[in-house]
Amino acid sequence: MLRLLRIAVREYLSYLKTPGFWLSLIIAPAIGALSGYGPIWAEKTAPVRNLAIVDFAHAGALVTRAAASEADAARIRIVAPPADVAQAPTPAAARVALQPYVSGATMMSDGRRLDGAAILTGSPAALSVDVWTRDIGDGALAGVARRAATSVMRADRLAVLGLDPAKIASADAVRPAVKEFSPKAESGGRVSMKDRMPTFAALGLAFSLWILTMTGVGILLNSVIEEKSNRVLEVLLSSASVPEILGGKIVGVAALASTVMAVWGGAGVFALVRFAPPGTGDQLISALLGHGLLLEFGAYFILGYLMYASIFTAIGAFCETPREAQTLVGPLMLMLSLPMIFLTQAIRRPDAPLLEWLAWFPPFTPFLMTARAASGPPWWEIAGTLTLMAATTATVVWISARAFRAGALSTSKFDLPTFLKGIASAGR
Repeated sequence: MLRLLRIAVREYLSYLKTPGFWLSLIIAPAIGALSGYGPIWAEKTAPVRNLAIVDFAHAGALVTRAAASEADAARIRIVAPPADVAQAPTPAAARVALQPYVSGATMMSDGRRLDGAAILTGSPAALSVDVWTRDIGDGALAGVARRAATSVMRADRLAVLGLDPAKIASADAVRPAVKEFSPKAESGGRVSMKDRMPTFAALGLAFSLWILTMTGVGILLNSVIEEKSNRVLEVLLSSASVPEILGGKIVGVAALASTVMAVWGGAGVFALVRFAPPGTGDQLISALLGHGLLLEFGAYFILGYLMYASIFTAIGAFCETPREAQTLVGPLMLMLSLPMIFLTQAIRRPDAPLLEWLAWFPPFTPFLMTARAASGPPWWEIAGTLTLMAATTATVVWISARAFRAGALSTSKFDLPTFLKGIASAGR
């Protein structure tokens, strides 16, 4: 046990001293924050786009008014068309006159750029809209013009039918007061944010488990490959047993991954306390402690991480370069990524038969059961999946330990016969 702890500490400190560890510790949260707020910030700081309405349908004033009512939300300004465009005798001539403005070659009389124009033809009852935009990928201008034209055509149709558009709009604005109730809710049956918090917490824990596993097994694989190529594993095997080496590496990297997640979790708690509405932090803590989520998360994390870490460590012992490991790790990475497809569905429909079946498949069990924990699955399902995970993990660790010893002492490249032969002979 003492040698195991020494190896674990050596693994932990060897990565803790590297600049890459500290860079990843800082950069990853920054990238996460930027990916969340970046698009919003980019939209808020982007210049307001100018959209002109060119009327050949005698509905320009109505469409302009309808467009202006929703253009502000899309950071769009409705402007008068340039004089030569407005005075064009036909829609075709207006299109020709518009192109220098929309392309950016010619500015409007006030020096501003025209980002798009909607040419109206037909009649208020049957409008046709040709939208010219500077950026092909920007569908907001066309969306505003389309909704404005639809509003005018709808009002015209209602008028023909003898209906008051204002009264229709008033009727459309009527909404029922909907309250959600559930027998699982705490406050008198009515569902509140506090009742929803366990669901958010379970989803966050499932993603955290996946990140911890992916981070840990990647570090383990590279570490073992490096030590195999430098013949360090052979030296270690001469001074410590296979369980001590394997366990030390797994524990050391688990501590490293936990350090990363503790720092990120601390940053998340700080952001929650600083920016979230009052009481959100207390609700999250209550959800984590009151529903047993942390206990289940810990149990599934230990078993799932140990299972995957043992597999990747055994593979690394047979490889001397990352290229050799890629063909073996690729299918495993795909398998490790598959549960992410079902995580959101596991939150929304935890009783779906497919998810219930997949939760009993050990490679998926830690992630899906953590996500489904907030819905309160039956105790026998939690006990059964944990028992199955424990048995599977014990078997995988036993096989991986034999494979690790065989791979560390092997000089041949990995293939299935060599792998199976090494497992069979490792215990002799």
